[in-house]
Amino acid sequence: MPRITLIKLLKYREWTEELGSNREGIIQIKQSTIYGIFQEKFWEKQCFVLPFRFDYYIVLSNGLSKEDLEVIVKETEQYTPYGIKAVSLTHKYPAIAQMLATKLLHRNDKIIFLDGEEDENVIVHIDLNNITELTDQTSVYESYLEILMLYYYIAKYVFELGGIANYLGGDNLIAIIPYENLERLLNVIPSNVKVGVGVSYYPREALRLAAQALSTIRKKETTQNYLVLNDTS
Repeated sequence: MPRITLIKLLKYREWTEELGSNREGIIQIKQSTIYGIFQEKFWEKQCFVLPFRFDYYIVLSNGLSKEDLEVIVKETEQYTPYGIKAVSLTHKYPAIAQMLATKLLHRNDKIIFLDGEEDENVIVHIDLNNITELTDQTSVYESYLEILMLYYYIAKYVFELGGIANYLGGDNLIAIIPYENLERLLNVIPSNVKVGVGVSYYPREALRLAAQALSTIRKKETTQNYLVLNDTS
């Protein structure tokens, strides 16, 4: 059961509205700063941050201790007007883990860290083919729409499989699912994408293996449009 940590920026609406009507650029600067700090600090702990709405973040957190989380929250809070709440727990299905964590955010505790068995992360890195050519033939916006449509299709199905998905930027998507449902996802992946899958206890290593798998596909060292790399193989 992989560990996920759900982070919430407190009173997000209040602090954004306090900036006045000429605020949107300032909001984006603050959000990108906070996200960058989170990603840097969690990456050092072999974890990886997925931004959701930028007032919530889901962190792939295997190997993270309660003490690690407390330090990161304390160091990052200085950049937030009203502080941070965090819930960290394990569950076989990441989709259910984030549901449970969302409910626990309603408690008064600033940090909730539930012990649990941690096992491998299955990270699926999806790369849309020929996006540069599509952009040249259509436009930046139209090619972006293609990416968003693919993201919606993948994210919805991944959630049905008990996982979560996120947009990484460019033409790249990421999904985290239980290993038992990996084949089901691969069976519905469109033919116009490449899929690198990394399997490891640590999220950072799983991401590295997924990127390595994509490189192998790009070099045409395999005839399939997907490749699974496991750090135990």
